[in-house]
Formats: sequence, C-alpha cells, structure tokens
Amino acid sequence: MINIIKKYFGPAALLSVATITLFACGGDSADPGTPTTLVTSLSGQPATLAKGQQFINPILDYLAGLEGGMVQASTPWTNTSTNIITISQIPFVEGTESAKNYDANGSVFSMSINPTTLSPLGATFLPGTRSFSGNGLPNTKMGTYPVQPGTTAYDYYSVLPGSPTDHSMTADQIGIAAYDLISTVPLNPVVDPTGPFPINSLIVGVTLTGAVWHIEYANDASGNFVNPINALPTDQCFGHPYNSQYHLHAYSWKCFSNQGTSGQSPVFGFALDGFPITGPRAADGHMITNSELDECHGMYSTITMPKDEGQKYTYHYVLNREYPYSIGCFRGKVNYAKALGSADMQQVSGSSSPYLDAPYPPN
Repeated sequence: MINIIKKYFGPAALLSVATITLFACGGDSADPGTPTTLVTSLSGQPATLAKGQQFINPILDYLAGLEGGMVQASTPWTNTSTNIITISQIPFVEGTESAKNYDANGSVFSMSINPTTLSPLGATFLPGTRSFSGNGLPNTKMGTYPVQPGTTAYDYYSVLPGSPTDHSMTADQIGIAAYDLISTVPLNPVVDPTGPFPINSLIVGVTLTGAVWHIEYANDASGNFVNPINALPTDQCFGHPYNSQYHLHAYSWKCFSNQGTSGQSPVFGFALDGFPITGPRAADGHMITNSELDECHGMYSTITMPKDEGQKYTYHYVLNREYPYSIGCFRGKVNYAKALGSADMQQVSGSSSPYLDAPYPPN
C-alpha cells in the first residue's frame, strides 16, 4: 500500500498543497470574509469519517491505517500547540501571473447544463448533467512557477523532490501548464442513504474560475502526511501546481469574486458528486464553523445557484477557515469516470476507481 502512495503522490505530493493569496488579509471582526488565521489538522489525526477530518479511501492512500495519524510541520506560520496558522506569516509564492503567462489562450473555461441527459451512478440514474470544460488555468492571478531563486518560498521548495521518478528534479522546478479539464457531474444530486463515501481521488471539485480543488493531504520526503498549507508556502490564492496542473486548497475563496461582507456566500464551484461548494458565510452573514457542519463539511440551506438557476434549498459543502476547509467526504455517489473526464485529470488524480493502475504522468 505504501508503494501505491509513493507511485501517485511520492515526495512531490507535498506540492499539491501550495496556494496564492492575492488580497490583503484584514481583521476577522472588520470583514468576515478575510480571516487572519486558519485552523490546521490535529497532530495524530487520522483520515477517517468524523467532523474536522477528510475521509480518504485507504486504497487511494494508506492514511486510514497510518500509525499515529497526521503530523504537523514546525513552520514559522504554524503554532503546533494551538493548531493555528497565521496567514500573514506564510511566505507566499511571489508573483501575480495571468493565465496568458502560462498559455497563449489564457483561461479557457465553460459550464453547461443539460436537464434531460441522465447521470449514471452505478445501477441508478439521475436526471440532468452539469458539465465543465477548460484548460485548467483559472481567471484569477497565479504565483510565479517555477518558484524563483532568491524568494522566501524558494527555500522551502528547493529542498523537496519534484518527481517520484526523476530524483534529480526538485520542487522549485515545477511550472504551470494547461491541461484538459473535462468533468460531468449530476445536475440534481441526491444525498445517498448508503453514504457518506470516502474520497477516491486527489481532485475533489471544480471551481467556477476554471481550476480544481485538491484534497488537504500531502506527504513529505519522509513519508509523513501533513496538511499542505501547514508545510509548504502557497501562492496568494492558496493554489499551486502538482505535475504542472494548478489547483487550490484551504482559504481559496479569497480569490473568488462577489465576496461581500454580509449575507449568504455565493457558489464558488461544484464537488465531484454534483453538490455546490459555497463560501463561508451563512444567510445572516456569520462565518460558518465546523460545529455547524456535518462530517462531510456540508449543510442544508437555501443558496443562490450560479447564472440563471435561481435559489435552491439543497445540501452544499462549505469553504471555511477550519480543517479540512472544503470537503470532508462525499454525501452523494461519484461517477469518477465522468467527473474526471480526461486522461490528464485521471492520471494526476490517481483515483482508485477506475484509475489505480494509471501510470504516473510525466512532468
């Protein structure tokens, strides 16, 4: 099982946690959308089904049987006694690069809805599909990757291996490139009574800015599992590349538009099971805490759906400041063959269903 982890994640998996923060962080009381601290994972925390944890399929990684659970990296921005990350102390990856800096086409992304197409989920079908397509590059600014020598973040990246197959490559050498983002999820997902379900892939959701979210686990060069933003600087949107594919973590909602300072947070994207992912504010404007969420980091409420879909009372996941920040597990079944609809997404995600034997992709 350990070899499976190293095959897909290896030391470079620590890279799947970096993120970019493009806006200054104000005080928590002044603006409920800009927290100054984040709550990280507990030392010894397992990857099982519980509030404040991410439920990872043990065939994807061996976290469920990891002796001692997760560890905490003693980074300057993390207080390992209180499990608090101070955002202002993170040495973010420098740069404010547009998508055109990484691809001549810039950010390419679209979402389409087909209310009549059926979504197959095992032996059952749900009416309607929601499809995404693009090149994986968001319409928000990204950090400068590869990480540049002389920057503070470089010291953290340059000591980590950048590939499980090429041991001469270090993490600072990994850049950002376009890839085929193709995903189809149910338009009308349902909470399945046989769930909740563990997460079977690195990718957990698609953002409306044109990127994806990854799980909040990474392993370091010693094989220890950590919360990515505890261990490695990210860019200012809390995103970075893994195998050249840019993705987001944790406090990513700061780089989404329509933040506001009161009222219900908008939908920022969709999980692989089709349920919406919203920002951290409830309808009355207060910041939602883990105590208000279930073990999958979600809740029921009336939210405003994107575009012209109107308001809907539905289950949805919540991005907030407490680990695991986004999705703890899936409340609906996931068709991984459809949700990870391109070879690029399937290979980098290392999904156990049905992509466990996919080769590690070239850097």
